[in-house]
Amino acid sequence: MSNRQESKALRMGCTIGYGIGAIGEGIGYNVFFSFFSFFLTTVAGIPPAVAGVISSVAVLWDAVTDPMIGSWSDTTRNPKGRRRPFIMTRSVLFGVSIAMVFFNFDIPVGLKTVYFILANGFYWIALTSCVIPHISLGSELTDDFNERTKLRSCAVTLMGIGTLIATSSTLLLVKFYQGVFGSESAGWAATGITFGVIVALVYHLCCFAVKNLEPANPNLAEPARKKPWKETLAIFLRSAKRAFQNKALSLLIVVNFSYNVFVTLSSGLLVYVLSYVFVYDEAQTSMVYLVQGILVILTAILAGCVANKTDKKTVMTGSMLLTIIACLIIGFFPSKSVWLYTYVVIYALGNSGFWTMIYAMSYDSAILEQIETGKKPDGLYTSLIGLFMKFGNALGTLIMGFGLQLIGFSSESETQTEATVQGIKRLFGIAPSIVILVGLIAAIAYPLTKAKYIELQGVLKAKENAGR
Repeated sequence: MSNRQESKALRMGCTIGYGIGAIGEGIGYNVFFSFFSFFLTTVAGIPPAVAGVISSVAVLWDAVTDPMIGSWSDTTRNPKGRRRPFIMTRSVLFGVSIAMVFFNFDIPVGLKTVYFILANGFYWIALTSCVIPHISLGSELTDDFNERTKLRSCAVTLMGIGTLIATSSTLLLVKFYQGVFGSESAGWAATGITFGVIVALVYHLCCFAVKNLEPANPNLAEPARKKPWKETLAIFLRSAKRAFQNKALSLLIVVNFSYNVFVTLSSGLLVYVLSYVFVYDEAQTSMVYLVQGILVILTAILAGCVANKTDKKTVMTGSMLLTIIACLIIGFFPSKSVWLYTYVVIYALGNSGFWTMIYAMSYDSAILEQIETGKKPDGLYTSLIGLFMKFGNALGTLIMGFGLQLIGFSSESETQTEATVQGIKRLFGIAPSIVILVGLIAAIAYPLTKAKYIELQGVLKAKENAGR
């Protein structure tokens, strides 16, 4: 008997309950990519190039473990389900890790570097162990093309709330806690703890909301057998090889890698642009992030509606074009608020469209292997997308760190030279736009349209009926 869930409309409570977990993802990613390098260079006193290396080393380590965690989630025999047990336990670790990366100790720079590398490694392992099963859970709730889009649209909308919380309140929270505890370092530490508590809470709320909706663990139907580690590794490698032979998934991996180099650069450099190019204070900077966050929430809903009326591929390519235009505006237009907010609107449209589509499209690509093998490798596929996302993140942080070093950014000075300020502006406009072009070409070549997916669903259903 097939373990595949019949296509049906999801209840609104299920859709929203699942999406609540994405608030934690939005907080975790955005507080890190928007502020961690800024924290290292302006509070912890780490040189920009070293800050880039700290982030990239930890992200690369985590990237290696992504597929293993996804495969582990796919093959677990936990009677409570394949995804929820991971989410509930790992979300606590995820919360703790967010607090750890924003602790600044009064120790030599060399020891600080070691600490931040270790704290970063723990952060990324905890994040992946929570986020990958949560994203994979979405594919367990429905296999309908449009329902999956709706599910991911809701998740991205609520992830936008997490993004809004992280980006618009971070500097204000730091300032508030600094007044309470008397130092900037204590302000950052207290802010990290606050975000950590929120992250653990929203993931637990998600698990409660979908408690009786996750399908029974299909692995329990097979006899229990402890596999030697060599056999487990061989199974994983065969599964990964088969996944890379899926053209649709391979192109999505290229798209995702390119886009995450871009988004790491643009999100990480934005706080430098606001602080040194536009010379905004904490309140003005937070307002920019607030507007951007609200727009991301609103446009995620729009992206889902457009995708259901047209096609996910259309939304994906259009979104990537918009993000290129947005960064070029900052890089080459006058540094005036009108152009900054023009960037915010266009970037929000592009960024929310991309994140609404990428995981929904990875769910769809798994149908090709499901037809061939009868298995649903959604955890593996999601983790492979995550693997190359992290490779992109690592390269983006490295480029940002060395880019800031090359243009003369000083971590020891509160003000920067005019040449450095113009360098930040150009770095923001040019570097992200170049790397995303490769992904745009891959997105245009993506073959799995809505019509093709519906055709493949018919093939899968016919095969399952023949096997009964």
